[in-house]
Amino acid sequence: MSQTRSQKKMSRQDRYLEARITQLRYDMSVASDDHDKAWYARLIQELSWVQQMNKPHTSNSYIKKGEKEIWM
Repeated sequence: MSQTRSQKKMSRQDRYLEARITQLRYDMSVASDDHDKAWYARLIQELSWVQQMNKPHTSNSYIKKGEKEIWM
């Protein structure tokens, strides 16, 4: 399996975080319990924070309202 140019530039940690966030977004979309959805959103928020710490500062936190992702 060959990697794309953007994947080669990403660290192993970045690739893991991106994959995990994608999985959690999917799990949240199929969850039927509101508490589970809130838990997935919290996990995404924490992993997104870790991603931010590896990049130049752009925002403080991740919040998902409806279908929109909001960075504050």
